[in-house]
Amino acid sequence: MDQENEDKTVRVDDHVSPQLRSGEPATPCIVNYSGSPGGVVHWLSPDKELLIGRAQEADVCIPDRRVSMRHARVVVSPEGAVLIEDLGSTNGTYVNSEKIVRRALRDGDEVLLLPDYKLKFRYRVNVKPEAAGKREAVATRDPATGDSARQDMLMRIDQDFIQARKQNEDLALLMVAIDGFAKVGETHGRDAAAMVLREVAKLAGAVLRRDDLLSPYDDDTFAIRLRNLNEAGTVVMAQRIRRTVKYHHFNHRGERIPVTVSLGIGTLTKKMKTAMDLVREVQNFLDKAKSAGRDTINGSQSIRAIFRQLGNKHVA
Repeated sequence: MDQENEDKTVRVDDHVSPQLRSGEPATPCIVNYSGSPGGVVHWLSPDKELLIGRAQEADVCIPDRRVSMRHARVVVSPEGAVLIEDLGSTNGTYVNSEKIVRRALRDGDEVLLLPDYKLKFRYRVNVKPEAAGKREAVATRDPATGDSARQDMLMRIDQDFIQARKQNEDLALLMVAIDGFAKVGETHGRDAAAMVLREVAKLAGAVLRRDDLLSPYDDDTFAIRLRNLNEAGTVVMAQRIRRTVKYHHFNHRGERIPVTVSLGIGTLTKKMKTAMDLVREVQNFLDKAKSAGRDTINGSQSIRAIFRQLGNKHVA
C-alpha cells in the first residue's frame, strides 16, 4: 500500500532534454528566488545531486529554522529525468502547491519549501557548460563583482542575527538597487550595464568598513550587512553610498551614463524572530523607496526621522 502511494507521487517526464526555439540544447536547472524578483541559478547534472536545506553544506542553503537541515534533494536520472525527493522534512516539500514525497519535474514547475521560498525548475541554455554539476551558484564570491555571493550572504546574516540577539549587539542590513538598471542595458548595451554593476559595487565597497559585508542580491540589487552600527551610523552609511554613486562619473566608450540608487534600510529589533524577518523588512523598505522614485531611501519610522533631522530630502 505504501509503495502504491509513493508511486503516485512520481511523474515521469519523457521530454527530458528539450531544445529552445533557437535550436540550442537546454540544460536543466533550479532557480532560487527566495521571495525576491531575482534568481540564483543552480545547474543540474547526472553526476551530482542538488541538496536543499538549512545545513551550511547544502547547495541551496536557506537559513530559516522552518526549513529542515536536509529538506529535499534534486537528482538527474541516467535517462535524463529530473526528480525531486523530500528527505523527511518537518514542513514538507510542495510542487505546484501539491505536497510530494518524490516526483519528476517538468519545465516551469514551482517548488515551495515554505511560502517565503520559491524555487523554479527550468530548462535553459547554460552559458557556462563547465559550471554544470558544480556549486558555482553558491560560491562565496560573485564572478561579476568579486563580492560575496547571495547564498553566502544569507548564511552570514543568519549567523550574525543569532549572535547579535545573544550578545545584545547592533545589526543592520541595507539593500541598494540601481535605478532603471534594465533601461541602462537596453539603451547602452550589456557591456555598459555590467560596467555600472561593477562600479556601483566598487563605490559602495569603498565606503564600507573593513568588516562590513557586501553581496549581489538580485540582478540590480546589492545587500550590505553592517555589524555593531546603530541606527544613526547606518543612516550616515546609507547616505554616503547614495551620494557617492550619484556624483560618480560613469563613462562607457566616452558616453556618460547617469546612475542613481535607491536604498532600503533595516535594523535588528526585539520583535524579529529570525534573520528572514530582517531581510523581508528591508526588502519591503526597498520596494517603497523604488516606488517613490529614483535616488530615494526608505526605512523604519525612527530611521526616516534621523534622515529628516539631517535635512535629507531623498527619504520616501
